[in-house]
Amino acid sequence: MQRNKTSILFFKRLIKYFLILAILILMMAPLYVKSYDLAKRLTIEKSSARLHDGIGVLERQVLRAQEIGNLLRQEESFKRLFFLQGEPSSAYYYDFERLQTKLKSLSLTQDLFSNAYIAFRDNPVFVSNSLSSDNADDVYRRYYRYPGMTVQEWKTMLFGKTDVFRILPSKAVHSSYYSRDDFQAMTVLINNSYYNALDVKSVLAIDINTEDIAKLLLYEEQLGDHQVYLTDLDGNLLLAKGSEASASQADTLQEVLTKQTSTGEPKEDAIELNSRQYVTLSDVSARLGIRVVVAIPSSTFETNIDALMELVVTYAAAGAIVVVLLAVLFSMRETLTLRKLVQTAGTLSQVNFTTLNEYKYMDRAFTRIRSINEEQLERIEALNISIRYSVLKNLLVLGLHTQRELEEAIDCFGDTFERFCIAKARWSTEENREERDEANPAALRPNPGIELEKVLRTLPDYGVLALHVHANEAIFVLFGKTEEQGSVRELGDRLSGMLRTLSRDVPSAAIINIGLSGIKSGLKQARPAYEQAQYALSLHENGISSGVHVFERSGSGEGGPEFDHTIPLKLHDALIAGEERGAEQIFADASTQMAVHARTEQERLQIFFTVRQTVSNAYKVMRLGNGYKEETKAEALPEYDQTKDVFKLFGELEQTALELCRSVIGRKKSNNDRLKADILNYIAENYGDSSLSAGKIAAELMLSEKYVFSFVKEQTGKSLGKYIEELRLEQAERLLIQTDEPNSAILKKCGFGSENTFYRAFSKKHGVTPSSWKETHRKLTP
Repeated sequence: MQRNKTSILFFKRLIKYFLILAILILMMAPLYVKSYDLAKRLTIEKSSARLHDGIGVLERQVLRAQEIGNLLRQEESFKRLFFLQGEPSSAYYYDFERLQTKLKSLSLTQDLFSNAYIAFRDNPVFVSNSLSSDNADDVYRRYYRYPGMTVQEWKTMLFGKTDVFRILPSKAVHSSYYSRDDFQAMTVLINNSYYNALDVKSVLAIDINTEDIAKLLLYEEQLGDHQVYLTDLDGNLLLAKGSEASASQADTLQEVLTKQTSTGEPKEDAIELNSRQYVTLSDVSARLGIRVVVAIPSSTFETNIDALMELVVTYAAAGAIVVVLLAVLFSMRETLTLRKLVQTAGTLSQVNFTTLNEYKYMDRAFTRIRSINEEQLERIEALNISIRYSVLKNLLVLGLHTQRELEEAIDCFGDTFERFCIAKARWSTEENREERDEANPAALRPNPGIELEKVLRTLPDYGVLALHVHANEAIFVLFGKTEEQGSVRELGDRLSGMLRTLSRDVPSAAIINIGLSGIKSGLKQARPAYEQAQYALSLHENGISSGVHVFERSGSGEGGPEFDHTIPLKLHDALIAGEERGAEQIFADASTQMAVHARTEQERLQIFFTVRQTVSNAYKVMRLGNGYKEETKAEALPEYDQTKDVFKLFGELEQTALELCRSVIGRKKSNNDRLKADILNYIAENYGDSSLSAGKIAAELMLSEKYVFSFVKEQTGKSLGKYIEELRLEQAERLLIQTDEPNSAILKKCGFGSENTFYRAFSKKHGVTPSSWKETHRKLTP
């Protein structure tokens, strides 16, 4: 049955995830249908961007050439050559050498300049970015020329028109200082005359390699199958570049160009060239007066589609596999989780399992769990209250004797005891059952302690903690909420009025007496405050009427020092430690303060019983905490005897305390050898544990960490860490000589936590690594 539940839960989750996968696949189907348009659009956008950017670069290069011409015209050397008529004399050689240097430096900043030269109509000077000469005809025949064009035709081409600049159709160019082979170049002629609108006396000619132009307009991967055509605005073909590009296709391209507007934005169209389909893109440069057409084969789109679809199919297949695996994984995880919840629901509810109601199971389970949690929280809260009650009882009745008790009290009460006083209440009720009101049986009568607590909680300036000790006795801690509250006497008057009201409302409370301490501050003052309240109650309590009794000092109450209530704490610590001289001094101080502080017999008795209780508590701690079982006079503490003076009783109590100290010291000496054997044996047996520490040793042997540290130092003369490290190193040395185990295994057996710790300790002792030490000592060992 359980397996059937799990299978149903698993398949329901799996079907859900498979439905999600099916939806994803259906959503991807339109991607395949739109793939052609997507590939075409991506290719066109990519080519359009390249085309537009390339034309922009070409424009900047030509405009820069015009700027170069303007800069050259400002040179004195150019001016002298411009106005030179006929052959130059040797005096002009410096001018065209200087002009060549200037032209070369300016043309070096341009990326597309293959050749750049200056020619003059009225003199034969020729200046280029590579050489200069006073015989342009000789330069044309020997170093630079257009194959198939004569010198005269060349000059006619240069000076035949007065345009500011012209772009000539691409031609083969021979330039021995640029390339050993002829190359195709498109020449840009710039009228470099001072009066260029009237006449052409000098031109700046720029040759741009058509390969560079193609690379501007196309991406590297497009150069093999794309075609580029460049014409002027009149339709004259300036450049045809590509695997199938030729001048014979200019007419076909002209039809495309006539359809385009001159907005400067790339346009697209479809044409057929040599029985092959192309998509064309065209763009116009109004500045240069040219149009550019790029022909993209339709097969490119198909190639892009195939590449795109391969990518889509690959990712789709990988995604489907991942989704399937995740579906199975998530289904298993959800099933395991739901199975636990269903099992919990089955045990906590009466719903029978079906394939449709697992969430109903979970809803009821969570409802039940919330109910259980609330019950547990209530129990925890009750436990916390019980702990606070126990700590409060120890704080008031026994007092604080150890740091741990102080920390527990701080955790429970924090700074609540910053300003407080103690009220101890005791009441007596009717004892004659026949006189009780039958209409108000004992089971229904209110408890005086609880009713008194309710009344105290109505005090506007105080908070209340209640400790119900016995059936007819309770202790209340009243916390002052402000420092401006009234005196204890005013508080006593307010409590007296409350008692009168309570006596009317609670008939069963015949007599209620309250002892009230003075205002105290600090946790360590809780016990003295309780003693004051107890003393005030026992001194004034009577069986006649209710009342509130405030603790008052005997005599004037002024000028005399108050009894030091830290004396019991100091005495307790001294007795536990067996410090005989310290205990003697504490008793001497207590006796002196008792003589000075206690003006009456009752006050002296209060101090006597406080110190007596401290001695008794110390003896109980030694017996329960440290296994102390020897018979001492502490088991027969001096009892109060009216025939004896209090100071005599105090002296007997001191002798009992000193005997307890001597017994503690004797016990420590007798246990010293056993502790030595136990501690050192434990270390010798467990040094291989890397987590060995003083805390672990102390917890195992029921000692304090401080004692473990001091004992090892006393017995070995070394710190605990150094002693353990030496034991580990000695064992490591034995294993290195006697076994072939690797260092990693040895350091773990010896208790070193890491390789760094092991190597550092070993090198510190021997000055070499463990491997070197092992090799040396094995050679020395016979």
